[in-house]
Amino acid sequence: MNARIRTITAVLLIGIAAPAGLGGVVINEVFINPPGSLDTTQEFIELMGTPGMKLDGYAVAVVNGVLTKYYPLNSIPPFPLAVAQEIDEIFSLDGLTLGANGLLVIGIGFSFDYDTLLPDANFTNWFGLWNGVNSTNPPSRLNNDGSTTVMLIRNRPGQTQADPLNPAGLRWGKDIFPDGEVFRPVVNPQTGIPSDQLGDGNLDTGGPDNVGGFTLDLKGKSTSQPGDEYDDLEVVDEVSFEQEQGWEYDVDGRRVDVGSSTGGLRDRRVHALGDPQGFNPDVLTRVDYRTSGPGWPPVASGTGQLPNGNNWQDTATENWIRGDTVVGGVGTGGSPLIYFDIGVNTDPNAVQPYRTHVPLWLNDGIPPDFNFTTPNFHPVAAGRINPLARPYVPGDVDRDGDCDVDDIAKLAAVFGDDNWIFSNSFSTSTYGDSNDPATQTRPWDVDGTGDNGIEASDLQWVLNFQGDTTGQIVGVRYDSTTPATTGVVLNPATGTACTVTTSASTPCGRPTNALFIGDIIVVTVRGQVTSGANSTPGAQNGIMQFVHDAVLSAGGVLRVVTVEPLGTFAKTRAVLESPQGVAGDLGIRRINGHTTSFTQGLSGAADLYRVTLKAVAAGSASLTIAPANMAKFAASTPRGLKIGHTQSQGNPAAASYPAALAFTVTSRPIGDLDGDDLVTALDAPLLAAVLTGVDTTPARVAVADINCDGQRNGLDIQAFVDILLGP
Repeated sequence: MNARIRTITAVLLIGIAAPAGLGGVVINEVFINPPGSLDTTQEFIELMGTPGMKLDGYAVAVVNGVLTKYYPLNSIPPFPLAVAQEIDEIFSLDGLTLGANGLLVIGIGFSFDYDTLLPDANFTNWFGLWNGVNSTNPPSRLNNDGSTTVMLIRNRPGQTQADPLNPAGLRWGKDIFPDGEVFRPVVNPQTGIPSDQLGDGNLDTGGPDNVGGFTLDLKGKSTSQPGDEYDDLEVVDEVSFEQEQGWEYDVDGRRVDVGSSTGGLRDRRVHALGDPQGFNPDVLTRVDYRTSGPGWPPVASGTGQLPNGNNWQDTATENWIRGDTVVGGVGTGGSPLIYFDIGVNTDPNAVQPYRTHVPLWLNDGIPPDFNFTTPNFHPVAAGRINPLARPYVPGDVDRDGDCDVDDIAKLAAVFGDDNWIFSNSFSTSTYGDSNDPATQTRPWDVDGTGDNGIEASDLQWVLNFQGDTTGQIVGVRYDSTTPATTGVVLNPATGTACTVTTSASTPCGRPTNALFIGDIIVVTVRGQVTSGANSTPGAQNGIMQFVHDAVLSAGGVLRVVTVEPLGTFAKTRAVLESPQGVAGDLGIRRINGHTTSFTQGLSGAADLYRVTLKAVAAGSASLTIAPANMAKFAASTPRGLKIGHTQSQGNPAAASYPAALAFTVTSRPIGDLDGDDLVTALDAPLLAAVLTGVDTTPARVAVADINCDGQRNGLDIQAFVDILLGP
């Protein structure tokens, strides 16, 4: 086996071994135009998100908006397809995952071509990725001439790798013509000559092309009806920049620096880099992923759209370093070391007077700042987190830079739901194309494994990272070959085991094999980490979640009255719990709860929750507590529990559950003092005799505590009347 094959095999194995995590993923770096002739080995696109996240259904598309919008008047048709805008490259991500450090590098070269690639980042060569036309038009180099839009998309219309025979045909594929409307006459603002304008900067939606034909629908708009968005385009992340008079195809309609005409910070869409004409960056590097927060001050000549007057938090120019590059040496593996170019840029409209532009907060004199004085200082580093970047925090579903109660609440609101379509690529889609992402819960924010919808694995990432701002897992390599020593501890699940126990009590004190009709039974469910418990501060692996079914073996004997979390546990999502049979006489499914504490069940059995049952008819039934059998929970939480600071999605290696609790209900109801299995007015004088001390017969006294408070007094009279007059 040669070295190249060994490397590819190792990378594939790394990808297979990585655990799936909560689904937050963004574009992190795009190297479009390496210096010199290095574009055949150094181009790459890097994604960042929650470690181990599956990327099935996702794709990265690079849409080239060419250099011009205008052609001679009446020259179209024919369409100038050889030079017109196109989907330059598209890479299906089915079967791929993010690495242990949350990075996936998709490269034109092989792993050994990227000297900075860390073992904790996943890598794939893009020549093997599906693009819709692999057999006739395989992936190639990125087109570095013309306006460019890089999009991370999920659901989309037409054929995909998973659905190659879709009758709608190929719409998101290599060299697809995405913007085919013709407008004329339109005056070319540079020449002043009436011309044909090809395109309008919007991805086509299947409408007329204005020259006798129709465009392709790349957004799914033409088939979209309320509640029927199965083929609508979902844009997860995007960034664009303009060169010459080309088109940009970012779909988010929000705007920043509204009304500004200031150089590189002119009025623009939120995900468009507004650098001045002539600034055509070789590379884009993300340094902020947040979408919610106070936003950024607009330039003096513009205004922001946030209520406080600021620009949006996810303004592209505050998220990305972008610029030219230079070779600055050779790495230890023999690959070139490439750096951001800090040469002088004399354009008076430049954001900074260099060939690299950075967010304003990286050039304000307050650390961290970009170093514009030392050449070859900031590398283009595939497979590494940029040390200037604000840390990406796994579990930060509201994208504000941390994990806290807001993230728990946002995820809990959709806990147990299947993954859903988030239609956001055109104004009439369900979520529109210009809404504040801080107010939205998006499927890619909460889908943990790619298969199981929103479940306990997703929530466990939030719980593990609560209070953390490093975004790091201890022992994982992020920005160097040195493993992180700070961050969140996630230990192997090997050797961990939990024990679930149950106990039953009856307020009236009757044994569980001789219950009266109307008796209340309280079942307490407890859990303990009985093997592999870790009480080390910062590494405690106590029980943090449960997802259980409580199943009654026979109907019509008992019914579930309530389920209450106990101690530090809170219910994750109440509406998910589902009584079975008639009013719960067959139990209740999907009992769920969580705690923010990492210590529950470490020093002894911890109370998890209480199930209250009521005896409703004579007979026998047993109650079994078991892991929830709903498909998403059976797959994601097979042992019904999650423990803290643990790999394998927080699943303990083993868990044991108790034998079923058996109950027998006699035919005698509460309030029946004469033993005729009925509660009638004839029982009233017998109750009065016991309460006044006239009747001290033990059997009669035992059944006179009608309200089951352990006493025989006047309060039992009201309880008796309620039973007598009740249904």
